[in-house]
Amino acid sequence: MNMTHKELVDQVSANLFKKSGKIESQKSWLAMRNYLEQLDSEQLKLLLKEAD
Repeated sequence: MNMTHKELVDQVSANLFKKSGKIESQKSWLAMRNYLEQLDSEQLKLLLKEAD
């Protein structure tokens, strides 16, 4: 899996959105994105693996 950090953040947030079916608010969406941005690529890859 050769994705950039931004692509990983996008993929993890998309998976979270699919699982929850909705995002409560734009504020919570931005908070989640900010949190994901702080993770390193290995942590994001692990989150993707766990989602499968």
